[in-house]
Amino acid sequence: MIKIGINGFGRIGKSIFLQANKNPLFSIAAINIPGVDTEKIPTYLLHDSSHKSHIDKSMCIDKDKQVLSIGSNDIPILNSRDPSNLNWKENRVEYLIETSGKFLTIEKAKQHDVDYFVACAPPKDNMPQFLYNGNHNTYNDESIISNASCTTNCIVPLLKVLQSRYTINHANFITIHSATASQQVIDNLHHNKRIHRSIFNNIIPHTTGASKSICKILPELDGKIYGTSVRIPTSNVSMVDINISLDKSTNLGEIFHYLGNCKEVELNTNPHLVSSDFMTTTCPTIIDTEACMDIGNNTFKFTIWYDNEWSYSAQVLKMVEYMDNQKNL
Repeated sequence: MIKIGINGFGRIGKSIFLQANKNPLFSIAAINIPGVDTEKIPTYLLHDSSHKSHIDKSMCIDKDKQVLSIGSNDIPILNSRDPSNLNWKENRVEYLIETSGKFLTIEKAKQHDVDYFVACAPPKDNMPQFLYNGNHNTYNDESIISNASCTTNCIVPLLKVLQSRYTINHANFITIHSATASQQVIDNLHHNKRIHRSIFNNIIPHTTGASKSICKILPELDGKIYGTSVRIPTSNVSMVDINISLDKSTNLGEIFHYLGNCKEVELNTNPHLVSSDFMTTTCPTIIDTEACMDIGNNTFKFTIWYDNEWSYSAQVLKMVEYMDNQKNL
């Protein structure tokens, strides 16, 4: 089994935990949840506004031993913001999945005493970035990596398959992204001139690092991809609107036929679905065929759905599984 540790227990940490707990390939060896009363953890795991079908109701806390028990598994609960106090190896952790967003450089990653470190956000330095169905096959036993962002995991699989068949001239996108924990419930004082405004009743223009990450993962597209984002008042599931200009002449029908045979993406042909219908889906690149269009000059508009919590977490676990398989070759 692949022994993982989870550092941080917000939306992504929780989603990874719930999926790994149901996956026989993984063993959750330890989780670090700084500053939280451990007795509240079962309630946090048992009740979720977005993801309801993967909750294991057998869990309980042994506060004296500081463990979370699920069936016959006892998972140690660590409680420190200082990596030097986190005994990952003592708890048999091989792969640390970092979801707190506090360790996004190689130097900071090295503070954790683990064999493999996977950051769940774009790095702030030259930490290598890998994602499954993007550039995972170029992974070469790097011990510290980033799995990039949820938006990058959504866009890259489509770009990769289109680039391989048609060659991309250029592309631009906007991510219509659901709210995140960094946003304010009501207007508040904040250093960012827009992010401090209430997410309840605003569409908020924001930035995305996906363009930069895409070019790291698919370097052949460097200088060809540009994008931005807006935050909207929904709790989960996001959508990418992307315009892609192709070099080889084609049409949407031919593109959909080709994509239908590609494992990297999924086609949705149901014209009645909306964002909540894609809640708790694992594919990061669900193309809404009814919302795509040919806009002329061999340029096409694609609408892509993705559960920015659940599908991203599934991608992280797929990448860790691939890393472990490569190690054992």
